[in-house]
Amino acid sequence: MKIIKDYLDSLFLTVPITPETKKAKEDLLAIMEDHYHELIAEGKSEHEAIGAVISEFGSIDEILAELELEQAEEDEDYPEVDAVSLDEAIDFWAVTRKFAFELSLGILLLALSMSAMMFIGFSELFAFLGILGFSVLAAVGIGFIISGSMKYVREKRKLDDRPLARDVYKEAFFQLENYDKSFRMGLALGIGLCILAIPMSIFFTSIIYAVTLGISAFFATGGVGVFLIVYTSIVRNGFKKMTNGQYFVSDEDHPGPRAMKHSYGSAAPLIITLRKFYWPLVFIFYLFWSNLTGWANSWIIFVIAGIFYSLVSETLKKRK
Repeated sequence: MKIIKDYLDSLFLTVPITPETKKAKEDLLAIMEDHYHELIAEGKSEHEAIGAVISEFGSIDEILAELELEQAEEDEDYPEVDAVSLDEAIDFWAVTRKFAFELSLGILLLALSMSAMMFIGFSELFAFLGILGFSVLAAVGIGFIISGSMKYVREKRKLDDRPLARDVYKEAFFQLENYDKSFRMGLALGIGLCILAIPMSIFFTSIIYAVTLGISAFFATGGVGVFLIVYTSIVRNGFKKMTNGQYFVSDEDHPGPRAMKHSYGSAAPLIITLRKFYWPLVFIFYLFWSNLTGWANSWIIFVIAGIFYSLVSETLKKRK
């Protein structure tokens, strides 16, 4: 339901806050949620249902016209100033796909390098080829991972803490819905290959007594499985990042000032300060308390601190 609520919030960004518009927004949310549950009951997936709900409701202008409400004029403080455009979003998704491929390929090459290492015990020729294969595959794999990660981080920084234009927000839902089937297939096949790697290894090592071949097959099959899991997950997350609220957050643990203000309102500076100093102070207190009373049970401090932090965060968010 959070996705639908966030989408509705984005539609009403420029609508004056009055009792009529608040009631209209609440009524629309209730209608959209009811329709969502109807689609789920018909057998639609979560993302299919969300995409259908959003697509069946018109633009904010059409909604306001039907409700006989007025939209505020845009000014320099309108949240879509400096908004992430659809072209930028498409470029980001392309970079995300490339990063997903390079990272997944790098992991696969590292797995294959371990597979190549298994042959060094056969003969001098195999030992040379195994070491050469390990060195080349590992070096290329690490190169792909580092290169792809750096490009991806740079692209995310360009969009960080910027509002998402409405067409971006809507397109992201459709892309997420369209990719959902590919994601499920890739995830299922990847998990299947990772599981298959174990009996394959057992077959070669225990039945035909080829231990080296069994271990090599384990790394190769598992590597392909991990490739599929990582690739499909990262591509899907690229679409999902554009649906997780009204602002793009490049680092989930460190949202920018705009995203913080959107979530916490006037309490945002307090939350920012809390995130900077809270856990270091908790750690210092943990060391002090452990030295004073012993280390056996002092770990409970982190549990209590985590619960307290969550309660404070949620309370301030609700107050906004």
